[in-house]
Amino acid sequence: MKKVYRYQNNEEYWNQRWADVGIDADHFDSLDIYPIKFAEMVMEPGKKAVELGCGPGRVLKHYAKQGFDICGIERSPVAVENIEKEGKGYQVQVGDVMDLPYEDATFDIVMAFGLYHNLENGLDEALSETRRILKKGGRFCISMRPDNVEMTLNEVYWRHKKRASNTGQKEFHKLLVKEGEFRGILKKHGFETESVHRSRNMPFLYRFPFLRDNAPVSEGEKRSRGYRLNAFGRAIDKVLVTLFPYHTANVIIFVGHAV
Repeated sequence: MKKVYRYQNNEEYWNQRWADVGIDADHFDSLDIYPIKFAEMVMEPGKKAVELGCGPGRVLKHYAKQGFDICGIERSPVAVENIEKEGKGYQVQVGDVMDLPYEDATFDIVMAFGLYHNLENGLDEALSETRRILKKGGRFCISMRPDNVEMTLNEVYWRHKKRASNTGQKEFHKLLVKEGEFRGILKKHGFETESVHRSRNMPFLYRFPFLRDNAPVSEGEKRSRGYRLNAFGRAIDKVLVTLFPYHTANVIIFVGHAV
């Protein structure tokens, strides 16, 4: 397991990120992108679900609109405030994954996209608490950041982009893990992994404007349809993914059940 540091506090980073996003989309234009593609693997009508670290709510709202019994918890008050501003009664609250406000075995389904890699300390405690609220046999879908070339290049990009503000003391930003390593950690806490998937929420090539589909859409719309490359970018990306499937992923998703 590897820790990545930046010249910005992790919580401040996400509060700013969610402030920039504002009101998130309440649907996905494509069901073939991260994270909804993987949420679809575990979501089931009539089951009680929770999204831990729901951010500004795109997954939560997508399913709530369809009548699913789903609630969300998020540590960023900025994200939760933006969800509540809509006044649509979404079940969401500010909370801590290491001290979840739910009874034992409350949920049939737990999803956590981009949550646990933000914990500098307490990963074991967070996963233990997550297992506590999930019923035996309940389904889980959890993503982590991989320790690979894509993520290394991503940090090089951010160091360059933020070079003018790279002063002071470095602070923890995220955890990077190997697939087998995290599968073992999940097993230790009572999660049996059935499948592991490699995906991306934003290709590294998207960092380059000349490779993007630069349609004039909002950040929320980009999040609902996916961060798209143009034809040239897609051609390059296809070659890289074919040659280096592990090292071109920036998220790995673990799907399985509680034992």
